[in-house]
Amino acid sequence: MKKILFLFLSALMFMTSLPTVAQDARQRKPETIVQDVLALMPIQKADDLNREVAPLVEAAPQTVGILVGMLKPTAMKANNKVEYALNAITNYATANTKYKEPVLQAMKAALGKAPDDATRQFLESQIRLLGPVTEVEFTTQKGTAPYAQQFDALKAFKGTDFSKPLLKALKSKDRPYRVQALEYVAPLADEALYAAVAKKFKKLSPDAQTDVLYWIGDNHVASQADLVLAEVQKAGATAPAAMEAAVKLGGEKAADALLGALGTEQAGNALNALYTYKGKLNDKLSAAFSGASAQKQQQLLQLASRRGVHEVADKALELAASSDAALSAAAIQALPGIVSSKNVAQVAALLDKVPADKASALQTALNAAVATLDANGKYQAIAQQMKAAKNAERFFTPLAQTATNGSVEDLKKVVEGSASQAQKAEALKALKSTSNYAAASTLFAAGKTGDAEALNAYISLVKGNERGIDSRCRKLGEALQVAKTADVKKNAISALASAPTQLAFNTVAKYLDDKDVSYEAAQAVKQIAGKCVDDLDYKFMNTSLTKAMAIYKAHGTADDGYAVDEIKNMLTSAEPSPIYQLTPEEKKEGYEILFDGTNLDKWEGNTTDYTVQNGTIYVSANYGGGGNLYTKKEYKDFIYRFEFCFVRPGVNNGIGIRTPEGVDAAYDGMCEIQVLDHDDPIYAGLREYQVHGSVYGVIPAKRIKHKPLGEWSTEEIRVKGDHITVIVNGETIVDGDIRKACQGHNVAPDGGNENPYTVDHRNHPGMFNKKGHIGFLGHGAGVKFRNVRIRELK
Repeated sequence: MKKILFLFLSALMFMTSLPTVAQDARQRKPETIVQDVLALMPIQKADDLNREVAPLVEAAPQTVGILVGMLKPTAMKANNKVEYALNAITNYATANTKYKEPVLQAMKAALGKAPDDATRQFLESQIRLLGPVTEVEFTTQKGTAPYAQQFDALKAFKGTDFSKPLLKALKSKDRPYRVQALEYVAPLADEALYAAVAKKFKKLSPDAQTDVLYWIGDNHVASQADLVLAEVQKAGATAPAAMEAAVKLGGEKAADALLGALGTEQAGNALNALYTYKGKLNDKLSAAFSGASAQKQQQLLQLASRRGVHEVADKALELAASSDAALSAAAIQALPGIVSSKNVAQVAALLDKVPADKASALQTALNAAVATLDANGKYQAIAQQMKAAKNAERFFTPLAQTATNGSVEDLKKVVEGSASQAQKAEALKALKSTSNYAAASTLFAAGKTGDAEALNAYISLVKGNERGIDSRCRKLGEALQVAKTADVKKNAISALASAPTQLAFNTVAKYLDDKDVSYEAAQAVKQIAGKCVDDLDYKFMNTSLTKAMAIYKAHGTADDGYAVDEIKNMLTSAEPSPIYQLTPEEKKEGYEILFDGTNLDKWEGNTTDYTVQNGTIYVSANYGGGGNLYTKKEYKDFIYRFEFCFVRPGVNNGIGIRTPEGVDAAYDGMCEIQVLDHDDPIYAGLREYQVHGSVYGVIPAKRIKHKPLGEWSTEEIRVKGDHITVIVNGETIVDGDIRKACQGHNVAPDGGNENPYTVDHRNHPGMFNKKGHIGFLGHGAGVKFRNVRIRELK
């Protein structure tokens, strides 16, 4: 038996003494949250219930106190909605454990406001569900011995018949003592003890009877099932405890008794018990509809939906069309938990003819009906029903939520076609709910016109579906650029913060001066800078983080203070790179610096996507689109030295040798020397002439093991006539003559495209170029070059 001890509080504990809370995300006060939720009760669908109850839980203890304050004496039969809400809070907090303790304490604090024994018993049942209660606080009742003395006396009992001291304990007014006594005796209890307690049960106080009923249920005392069921049927103050015990004991009699309590003032407690009943209820529940009142039928629908009883689907669909508005609404709300693929046509027919205000609930039911089908099956089933419907637009959202390519194409045709404006609007609304990335272009187009919902949906699709981190950043940046409201900007900035790249940092940093989103931008640049996979430009990072620090300071919370400290540490650890110079030996040998870490003055071509950052040439995410980077000067024979570093896996770049500008250096230049992270799994099928250092397609290199990401390597390329040598980290990996490698045939002798003399069987018409530019040939982001120098060979 669980250790359950209840907290008794003084009458001075009022809700006015509790701390206030901020408004929720919709700017509602706790009182408003409570009223909004009660107006929707009962909510049968679990997802809908959880969504509405979440703000109630988050605003505890105020909301719990308000709800308990609304409880009336049981005789007034006015507590159904409030008890339903309180039970929903308990269930939500139990499933989301971070809320369990706050809600438990709120329930305990509000216990003293219960207007009568029955409502107090209900609250205590909720406290039990939230348990176990590990810290016991109580007040000793007047006229009884202190708790510790009583319990010591119980433990000191030396006999074998515990019925006498236990029955004496059960007469105590101290509930903690009574419950602890029952727990203490539980391991020693036998049928004789159970019978003795049952015999004296009627003479116990209602509070003590409640404790005994919980005890019987917790210990699964099957011999006392009749006692428990009798208390269920009495429907008095002990009924909640009896119902909980009954469901733990199980059996058909328990099910019958609990179902029989539906439609009465104990319906809420009966439903709570029936939700957790472990036996089969399907047949009994189906039969219970016959002759039941409208109120009981609503409760049966609620129970059937929660337990997924498909056998009552026809009855639920019948009641959904009832002229009784409350019964019809309850049936429609219950359908998602009841219908199956057998009911698709029935649900669709109902969706097509109900008033517009009920369409949304039936769309949810239609989704539930097709839930067991695969995605294409869902699409086909809904599309078939839509074709025959008078109100086809009501099927757009369920169709979109199948997330199939067919559904997106169908809806895009409506948006872009000759349909009515109302249908176009409904199709676009449906596309906002799909998870299929194919809808992105349509949503972005709508977003550019000012549709904030469409742009938010586009941002979610990009964030969730765009695998390429650079492409994701570009698309999110485009969304941020066209966003017209602060909320959408914040959404895009948040999405960019989860893609820690240089492009994301540079994009978000621009919004540090936008007062509407400056705080979110500050959060994003700090997050990106702390996790960035790319090298951030020192000066720009310093400027941006300094702005972010000022924004945090102005905001002024304790967390902001921690953020300021974190940024200070980033700035302290970041240092600008040194300016590279020739060694004395290199000066003597006649080397020239081509890139010293400060500028690209000796380079031309794509100086937009090849940028100087922290003493390196960095290939940005927009590689290739603007061409390659070339030396301004052309070279014949030379020794070319540089350092390279991979900062992302799978990097693919190259060094063009004796190449004209704007051509494919591997073929129209003398050659391309591979710069490749060939260790990455994506290159598992790599050909030998494609590994790092190879003269691409002509001379394979010796395969080396690259250093870990972020570590620098040295490379030297020597070109003398037709001879090429490649040395990486001091190891020679290529040393060969290209003319000999292709036996003098840089192109196929027959003039065709198939060249049998090269290892890649391609023509290399530029192979015998006498001079040309040296180029960096980007095929992806994530590589850095530095300390680039050259020595011309006379």
